[in-house]
Amino acid sequence: MRYLPKLQQLRIFNEIVKHGSIHAAAKSMHLSQPALTYSMRELEQTLGAALMIRSHDGIVLTEAGQAFSEYSLYIIQELERATIDIISINNKVESTVSFGMSSLLAVTILSSVIKDFKKNNDTTKIIIKEAQLSTLLPCLREGMLEFAVGTISDNMLLNNYNVELLFDAPFSIVARKDHPLVKSTSLEQLKDAKWLFPETSMGYYNSLYNSSIIDFNKNKNKPIFSDSSVCILNMVIKDDYLTILSRARLAQPEFRDILVPLQIKELLPCAQYGLIYLRNHPLSLPAKKLIEIIQHHCKLYNWSPDDI
Repeated sequence: MRYLPKLQQLRIFNEIVKHGSIHAAAKSMHLSQPALTYSMRELEQTLGAALMIRSHDGIVLTEAGQAFSEYSLYIIQELERATIDIISINNKVESTVSFGMSSLLAVTILSSVIKDFKKNNDTTKIIIKEAQLSTLLPCLREGMLEFAVGTISDNMLLNNYNVELLFDAPFSIVARKDHPLVKSTSLEQLKDAKWLFPETSMGYYNSLYNSSIIDFNKNKNKPIFSDSSVCILNMVIKDDYLTILSRARLAQPEFRDILVPLQIKELLPCAQYGLIYLRNHPLSLPAKKLIEIIQHHCKLYNWSPDDI
């Protein structure tokens, strides 16, 4: 049976990678340079591979070292996260979970999700940020959020993230019930319409706006963009603006008698919703539990209602 690396060896290796030299890492850890050198030799013997090339200017990771650096950092982070979780469980102290989501989840399953989560996690502080993924991804990278839910598209660069698909949702062009163009049956009839869209640089709305499905170059009114779903809905309800919303949103009681989907012959593509979190950043125990509940409710919910 092959021996496993020691935890202290992983800590030392991560510090050397972080600081770029054994000397700087030793100073940071208040240890002697020979002690770190000896520890690294032991680690390389255990793994059977050279992890770094040493020089007077510092260290350069080998191919094996680059691969191992990702694993070792993940192990340390996972252990730190596990320690925090266990301390929280044992001492019943308040833990925190923060996540981001699109507005569709806020008006559909969020209430049920939070209710189920709170049954066994009543001491957990929950922080929710509602926005498009173009806003949420930087928050994920900076550690402000643990995960996010939003629309996924082919042009999104998500190499550093884990992506779990949740559901597909059909979308429609939407207007208030007494809109002058409410009887329109083709996109050609909407060429003079006023439009409102969520402001985003990725995901469903961005792909739709840049596609040839609706040619906004032929429209005399340039679309308005907003990062506020409240602003968009308010202007659509009170003015002659059109927007594009999921049919699941239109099925909500507060919108059913106010907004209607236009019966346009050209079909809009469905939006694919996914759950996203950083690949090398361990999720906390509360986040894992919350994700399980979100996945459960996504499977149960009717995202394609016909009675609207």
